Amino acid sequence: MTASLLGACLVLAACGSGSASPTAQQVVEQFERDGLPVPNPRDNTEQNCPQLGCAQLMTTDAVSVLSFADEAAAGGFAGKLGESAHQEGTIVLRYDAARTPEDQRVKFERSLAAMHR
Repeated sequence: MTASLLGACLVLAACGSGSASPTAQQVVEQFERDGLPVPNPRDNTEQNCPQLGCAQLMTTDAVSVLSFADEAAAGGFAGKLGESAHQEGTIVLRYDAARTPEDQRVKFERSLAAMHR
């Protein structure tokens, strides 16, 4: 196992206990492990997070994943997007830019929810 993958696994293990929140990068990596389509992942944190108020933004051709410092900030952002977003803790999945189909949204949301157990 590579060091970065091992590090992500250790952090994800902590996520299940409620002691830490995953980053957007870790969520995208989990989606990949779950076999979900996340083609062309790119880190758009520097370009977009100052305006959006996020800690990290990973964009893929299927979904954008944003991590926030706390749940209140994530909820405020997700609330502005309505049905184009899904919040789970400090993570927001944004569907509008990729026009993610409804059946895929459910799969992403299940994978994300499993990270928080």
